[in-house]
Amino acid sequence: MLGKAGNDLKNKILNITYCVVFMLLIIIPALFTNTKKAQISAIDNKTLTEWPVVTWKLENRNLIDSYVNDRIGFRETAINTYIALNDKLFKVMVHPLFMYGQENHIFYKDVDYIKAYQHLNTDTEMLDEFVDYLALTKEYLDQKDIKFLYFLCPDKKTIYNEYFPTSIHVNEQNMSVTDYLNQKLEKTDVDYIIPIKELLAAKEDKVVYNKKYDATHWNEFGAMIGHKLIDQRIREWFPDVRPLTEDDFNLEFVEVNSLDIAKFPIEEKVPIYSLKNDKSNDATEYLSDFLQGSTMTFYYHFINEEVQNDEIVLVFVDSYFGSYEKYYNNRYKEVYFVHRQNYDYLQYYVNLFFPDVVVFETAERSISSEMPLLADFSNYYYEKPYFDNNDIEDAQKMDYTIMTTIGAKLKDNKLIMRRDDTTNIVRIDGLLDTDYPKETYSVYAQVGDVFLEAGFCELERASKAAGEQYFSVNVQRRYMAEGQISLFAVNNETKELFKLDTFEVTYEE
Repeated sequence: MLGKAGNDLKNKILNITYCVVFMLLIIIPALFTNTKKAQISAIDNKTLTEWPVVTWKLENRNLIDSYVNDRIGFRETAINTYIALNDKLFKVMVHPLFMYGQENHIFYKDVDYIKAYQHLNTDTEMLDEFVDYLALTKEYLDQKDIKFLYFLCPDKKTIYNEYFPTSIHVNEQNMSVTDYLNQKLEKTDVDYIIPIKELLAAKEDKVVYNKKYDATHWNEFGAMIGHKLIDQRIREWFPDVRPLTEDDFNLEFVEVNSLDIAKFPIEEKVPIYSLKNDKSNDATEYLSDFLQGSTMTFYYHFINEEVQNDEIVLVFVDSYFGSYEKYYNNRYKEVYFVHRQNYDYLQYYVNLFFPDVVVFETAERSISSEMPLLADFSNYYYEKPYFDNNDIEDAQKMDYTIMTTIGAKLKDNKLIMRRDDTTNIVRIDGLLDTDYPKETYSVYAQVGDVFLEAGFCELERASKAAGEQYFSVNVQRRYMAEGQISLFAVNNETKELFKLDTFEVTYEE
């Protein structure tokens, strides 16, 4: 047996060892802190906090705290180990983004998502404004003889609500987002599809949202159903479009072992469609470097010279549609995909792309979370299209200033383009010399027989902020032939016509 001195020595060694281990547990993770910029966490799919400028302000200290919590060494290893142990030992999903429902179905765990399921955050004022925006968009597109369709992608919680956690209850006295939106849209002449009934019927025969993988979206079976509904509506307008059918695709089941946007081990086979004979050309790079917009995420452009129609489709998308260009690019002359968050640029894209159809899609969950934060539908603006046949050359002259030209240069009333210039959008930005905002004008460009609006919502917002009236003419270079381009303005109050200028369009080597 050890004597008192031996016990004291043993305790001392244990205490020192404990202190050393404790200090190493603190020091080693700190030494491996991730200090790289623009880092994204794979475990919770978020951008890690950047190191702030050091001050003694409270919010700065909070940022430092967030920086340490996000970037401390071995953070993801520790979280993954904790998640895996809870899953294997207790069948409990401890994850920042997802949760288990009934029978191990995985659902999104966002606070707004859960409240939407409970009917606790149906923002009727925002939804009213959104429906007004859709109606105003249809009115504008109708004037240009362009078809418009709104499509809502339901959440998994809406189609597979029987598997949602039973501990989360629904306030049946309140309306859901989809029910309220449907009720409001019924009172408008907006063409729309909210495919809840169709997906509920389809799930009796096949899985339309995966049990675990990609809990925030439908799977390929659900997507095929949704896009077929869009296809049916478009072909009512344009019967020459070839129908969307599974026969054009190969189907395989791919085994996945982790969630789509977060590290969490699963085992599931998911359906994947691939186009058998894609004859479209990817033209995304042609305009992508020169486009204006809030975000260029999900921007795609396909051209197919072999299809037997002349239809051009413009689709405003979010992540629900972000990977489904394969359902369109082999069936239309041209198809453009633009992120839905470019609300204020819709008119800009219409005048640039010349679509025959505009499809506007939103995910159900976005209506309760992201849209109220990023969109302002309360004061939306569309410049009215020009249809009059008044002689512009006889109109009174108005003073203006050209601020910038891109893709061409102005010299001696000539718009000169170089043949070797790879700038594929010709852009003319200008400023009217008027008493703005007391007097407002709509500015137009006439290119051949086509009239283009030179204003759109984002430009109108910029004009109001600056107290000056801006205009911007944007034309794809491939549409610019030698000839003339005329700029003119119309007084929005008196409807009086004013000439700005006429330029000769020429090319030089």
